[in-house]
Amino acid sequence: MDPAEWVRQAMSDMIDAQSVVDIRNLAVALGIGFLVGFEREWTKAAEAHAHTFAGARTFALVALTGGLAGLIDAGAIFVSVSLLAVSGLTITAYWAVAKEKPGTGGTTEIAIIATFLLGVAATRGFLLTASIGGVTVAIVLSIKHSVEQWAGALSHKEIQAALRLLVISVIVLPILPAQGYGPYQALNPRELWLMVVLISGLSFLGYWSIKFMGAGRGVLLTGLAGGLASSTATTLSLAGLARKGAATPSVAAGIIAANVVMLLRVGLLLLAVSRGVLAVIWPTLLTGVIIGAVAAAFLWRNATQDSDHEHTLLLDNPLALKSALLFAGLLAVVVLASSFGIDVFGESGLLLVALLTGVVDVDALTLTAGRQAVVSNVSEYAAGAAVLAAVAANIIFKAGAAGSVGGKPVGLIVGGVFLAIIAGGAFVYMVF
Repeated sequence: MDPAEWVRQAMSDMIDAQSVVDIRNLAVALGIGFLVGFEREWTKAAEAHAHTFAGARTFALVALTGGLAGLIDAGAIFVSVSLLAVSGLTITAYWAVAKEKPGTGGTTEIAIIATFLLGVAATRGFLLTASIGGVTVAIVLSIKHSVEQWAGALSHKEIQAALRLLVISVIVLPILPAQGYGPYQALNPRELWLMVVLISGLSFLGYWSIKFMGAGRGVLLTGLAGGLASSTATTLSLAGLARKGAATPSVAAGIIAANVVMLLRVGLLLLAVSRGVLAVIWPTLLTGVIIGAVAAAFLWRNATQDSDHEHTLLLDNPLALKSALLFAGLLAVVVLASSFGIDVFGESGLLLVALLTGVVDVDALTLTAGRQAVVSNVSEYAAGAAVLAAVAANIIFKAGAAGSVGGKPVGLIVGGVFLAIIAGGAFVYMVF
């Protein structure tokens, strides 16, 4: 046999399919360790630390050690011993640092142990889980300053309100009855409270954004974030700026942006409760979003420099128990009214309820219509029409409110854009 051929055959015999898999898994483990360690190196450089316990090389070696332990030991003894050894070294290093600098955090040390376990997971066949875990660890380590800023943006009262609602939701929600009560058996306590939690969480995202970035960062940004929390409150608050001397185009742009976000919010709610209804009306919602976004961008581009007029956006904390209970009451009323309307007038009854209640709140009607399309004989097309009717009634009301609070120029601009949104949406709805 030719010597070269003999060498190739010998190498082929040595490197079988399992060896290739093992080498690949070890490479993934090594990559995970290097990724997490590189983030620690970057943080050390950014914070001008003269010394850190572990960097890219240490983390890579720890992950590799975990990977090798996972390959060598078919059981758990060698892995456990290796984990104890790594943990012991880590604890010793932390103790030495903490002795010199009391109050030192243990984030890096915990990350080392997590990296070792991710290395084990990579070579034990959990390749995707280990990869996702490694990226997640790196992300969590990198957002230290952002988390500090986020925490600082909320007051103690707001944190307590959020915790109270979370406790009630996590503890109370699972034990609430999942059956209908009252007229038409329309009131399902668990479904109602689940919807309250959904709306409160979505609203809090916008509320927190306002708190984090500050309401004086610009009318357009305020409108975008405020629309996620409450488009009505944002519309009224921004309209008041026109009375204080803010440029009309910038105020109008912020109001329109808030209501564009409201349309996106309606889509998100339907995605959660009734994808069938969303499938019917998403082209209409998208048309409204495009028209509104283009108008807001045009107005903002032509706004004067006082578009960053300092202001305070007045929003109630959506995680306050009072706010949650008020929305639950409103939702219950809309559910009962829609059930009564459907019973007496058929599907047109839901449309009537939408026109009446949409002026006050779109969320409650959106959730109710989506639910009716799932649990009753209301068609998805009728439910979709009701949602769109509520949206139309709501933005018409807000156009009038913007003109009343902000003055005729603001009202004319906002009203004109809102009418264009309604007309464009109606055309798309009839065509599609």
